Amino acid sequence: MEKNVGNADRHDQKITNEEVGFAASKHDDDVNEGELYRGKIEKYAIEKKNNVYQKGGSKRKERFSMNEVDNKKKGKMVVDSNEAITQLREFITGDEINGSDMKLVIQKTLYASDLKRHLNRLNMPFNQVQTHDFLSPEEKQVLGIKSAEIKVQIVGPNLKMHKKPMSLKIWSMSQTKNYVLTTNWWDFVEANKNILKEKTTIQVWSFRKDRKLCFAVVCVDKLVVNTTLPEDASSAGSSLIRPDLLLLEN
Repeated sequence: MEKNVGNADRHDQKITNEEVGFAASKHDDDVNEGELYRGKIEKYAIEKKNNVYQKGGSKRKERFSMNEVDNKKKGKMVVDSNEAITQLREFITGDEINGSDMKLVIQKTLYASDLKRHLNRLNMPFNQVQTHDFLSPEEKQVLGIKSAEIKVQIVGPNLKMHKKPMSLKIWSMSQTKNYVLTTNWWDFVEANKNILKEKTTIQVWSFRKDRKLCFAVVCVDKLVVNTTLPEDASSAGSSLIRPDLLLLEN
């Protein structure tokens, strides 16, 4: 009888484990493999950082940064700088936007999950961002509250301010935290669907307009150019890109 009870317990435990595994799988269903891999690297880095070992008769913590883990596992991320980014800088700081304090937040590859309508969000994992200082101390405090959000405007790769505002939030996953741009993100994708495609490399920049936090998305492997003839451009007194735009793809 006891043997049968033990078997029953093990059977129930197996079912429970399967249910838990299924639930966890559903929870992370919208997270792509690349993001999960980065999360595992972050966890590994934390474990290494907390490791204490004996050296030279004294104990000290091993200094093991996230960048060192990335270099060993995947190679250091090379942040692109090209004409498209120069063009964005000129537009943001020019008379049209009159923005300031530009900071690179992240360079990332767009995954299918970033472009799905039902998910409606751009995911920016903490362990991939270039800096967290695009937020003011007050904004960091706000986003530290669960479910809090900050309304922001965003400039698209076509160098136009998107009409609908978005929400910047922090989402906590099982292995990492993420900044997310949501609320009207999919509308933004639709408005730029000839540019924002899966596997496209983008940069997300922050800037301030009238001291309010804004963002800009630029595709580093695509360039928006001015179709105005040189003599027309000189007579207009500006080389900034305005209505007539073309997209050149590499």
